[in-house]
Amino acid sequence: MIQRIRAKARLPRVYSAIFVIAYFLASFVNYLFGVGLSWFLTPDQFGVLGVAQSLLLMGGLVVGSGFAWTSTRILASQGTNDQSRAGIRTSLLANIILGIVLGFGLWIFYLNGWIPLGPIYSTVTPLIALTMTILSARAVLNGAGRGIYRFSWVAVNLVLEVLIKAGVGLWFVISGAGVNGVMAAFAIGAFFSLLHSIWIIKPIHLWQGKSWIDRSVFTSTVPIFLAMLGPALMVNLDILGLKLLSPPQSADRLAGYYQAAAILARAPVFIAQAFTHVLFSRAAGSQKDLPGNTNSNGNQYLQTALRLWLWILLPASLGMILLPKVILSILFPDAYLIAAPTLQIASVGGALLALVTLFSGVLQALGETRYSVFAAISATIAQVFTLVWAIPYWGAAGAAWSLIVAGAIALLLFIPALKGIGFRPRLLPIRIEHYLDN
Repeated sequence: MIQRIRAKARLPRVYSAIFVIAYFLASFVNYLFGVGLSWFLTPDQFGVLGVAQSLLLMGGLVVGSGFAWTSTRILASQGTNDQSRAGIRTSLLANIILGIVLGFGLWIFYLNGWIPLGPIYSTVTPLIALTMTILSARAVLNGAGRGIYRFSWVAVNLVLEVLIKAGVGLWFVISGAGVNGVMAAFAIGAFFSLLHSIWIIKPIHLWQGKSWIDRSVFTSTVPIFLAMLGPALMVNLDILGLKLLSPPQSADRLAGYYQAAAILARAPVFIAQAFTHVLFSRAAGSQKDLPGNTNSNGNQYLQTALRLWLWILLPASLGMILLPKVILSILFPDAYLIAAPTLQIASVGGALLALVTLFSGVLQALGETRYSVFAAISATIAQVFTLVWAIPYWGAAGAAWSLIVAGAIALLLFIPALKGIGFRPRLLPIRIEHYLDN
């Protein structure tokens, strides 16, 4: 039985590789896009863009951290049937409503002055709302695509969205559209990728079946939502806190310099998210193939997560910690070298949050909810308190320190869950093909 399962797992491994490579490529293009914009925008404009992107990323992470992962787990663990289709339809409808509430709620808050961003954001906020709504539908459809292991086409979707966004955005900026043009490009890229996502999930025949609403989806989504949203929020709260807690006359400029450090420090976290998409699908699928064997499955995938972090993600963070000025000077104008000390601090936090992201994904796929949810909530609250206390004293460095606090607390609170599964770290090097076999 186990041999048949392993043979079955090897069949789609090339598609998993394509997905991970595509995520790397999408992240690389995103970084080139961000770095390129720094040459066409002033530090103030770059700061506005950083705040706008963080707002969009946070909204996108909210709509991508609950029902999207539920869709993956439903299809990976149950296969395609009338019940799973009902679950996907429920997730899609609920997530679209959530996206509308978040996006247009942000716009209403801004118009009423409850979010003191300033007049320059008058066009930016409705564009964020539109993009967030589109992303809410796309997230669930791509989650369903991962659940049926269509990693190659989801990979194409990721790259398609980034290429359209980057190409249109740079063209708008060069044409003089500024930050508004960049945010319009985000909406355009999201729209075309949504059309492709609809095609990706065509094999599941989503609209077939008599049952249309599955209420159990809501109760199963809450713990996934809280646990998966936590690490994602932590890498975006820092720049928003810096914007809102700094003196108004210098907030955008400080955010602009910090954005240069944040773009680099977040890289290991985004790469961890790529691995987590595949790990989550595989770990959830293992519950169908080997039911009741959570400890064995958990050890297997947690060991893989740890080794990926140790041998791939941690070295990337160490490079930024040891050579911050060299890396900044290669990618950014000289004006951003002032962010070197901040980059060192933020890179430590980025390394910790990358491991948090990997562990959280595996634990949720295995059905471990209690400790991972508690860790996510506690670490996020601790980060907010750190931002409120540290930014008035240390400015950008205080924002960077909040990442370390959040990551360290989350990892400490994961310990009971890891012990419960019987996890024992083994730090031997791992080959990518071994990871894909998992």
